[in-house]
Amino acid sequence: MCRYLFSICLFLFLISATAAFAMGNCAQNKFGHIICAPPGGTIMLNKNDEVVCGLGKCVVNKAGIILCSSRPGGSAIIDIMGNPVCAGACVSASQRYCQGKK
Repeated sequence: MCRYLFSICLFLFLISATAAFAMGNCAQNKFGHIICAPPGGTIMLNKNDEVVCGLGKCVVNKAGIILCSSRPGGSAIIDIMGNPVCAGACVSASQRYCQGKK
């Protein structure tokens, strides 16, 4: 009985983990549409509560602007002085990088 119960729990866990992975990095915009970041990218809400995406990781600078790595899957950090540093170059997050219904 315990083995059977364990098998069911493991199966349900694997299904939920797979579903979460398949959904990826997505969000719902103010119109109810599901928008996703590109593979390796980031999705965030900007100051106007609009869904924006970046090709790589994103950070928010001192002025509240979302800046992202120009490279797919690239990293982005805030350095010790508070300035963004990105793999490739830092570019503004944009709706044009998002995937899905806009």
